[in-house]
Amino acid sequence: MIAQIAKSFSSIDGRLFRSYRSVLSAPGALTAAHVGGQRRSFLGPFALFFVANALFVAVQTVTGTNILSSPLDSHLNNQDWSSLARTMVEQRLASRGTDLAAYRPIFDRGAIFNAKAGMIVMVLAFAPLLFPTFRSRHRPAGAHLVFALHLYAFVLTLLCVSLLISTADRLIGGQGLSSPAVDLALSLFNVGACSIYIFLAIGRAYGASGVSRWIKTAWLASAVAALFVGYRFAIFLITFYTT
Repeated sequence: MIAQIAKSFSSIDGRLFRSYRSVLSAPGALTAAHVGGQRRSFLGPFALFFVANALFVAVQTVTGTNILSSPLDSHLNNQDWSSLARTMVEQRLASRGTDLAAYRPIFDRGAIFNAKAGMIVMVLAFAPLLFPTFRSRHRPAGAHLVFALHLYAFVLTLLCVSLLISTADRLIGGQGLSSPAVDLALSLFNVGACSIYIFLAIGRAYGASGVSRWIKTAWLASAVAALFVGYRFAIFLITFYTT
């Protein structure tokens, strides 16, 4: 029995390693393999995504940095929706007879939890965008979902790298993500790496080529960036109405 359990864990570790290696070194190849029926040697797309999400949560916890959960003060002062957020929060505080100092830590704790728990929402929002983008390929809905899961497994891993870089900057005396220069540099790094990944991945997974490949890359990379902004706003709304 113990030998069988050990063998099962060894098999899972092997599939996880092969899946992660494929996602990182050959963008789109894992999606193409899954759609083509070559699945036994790799971890399923949902399982791989949740492993990447768990890794992302762990890195955030270790580094003490929550890259997707903006604190209440940021929502009130630094976001495109700050005017709306101030109005909503002021009405909430007035109706409850409390103040901002008391509400702030409650909101911030809720935002951190919600941001960590809801990453799958971005996958589900991104996948439908692939239908019109690759309509001529006549791919089933499942193929688009698999591509989205593999893409976001890469994105989460990329964010882990950014968190580690920002933490290293703090350790050598810098300000980490609090520094505008570091924040801008890492944002450009993430956008650039994600764009390169998408460009390579849609070639392997969808057979994209020529000028349209560049256009689709720009569109999908912009969609990923926009969904991160939308995600932050969604986290604000969810946290506001649940705290």
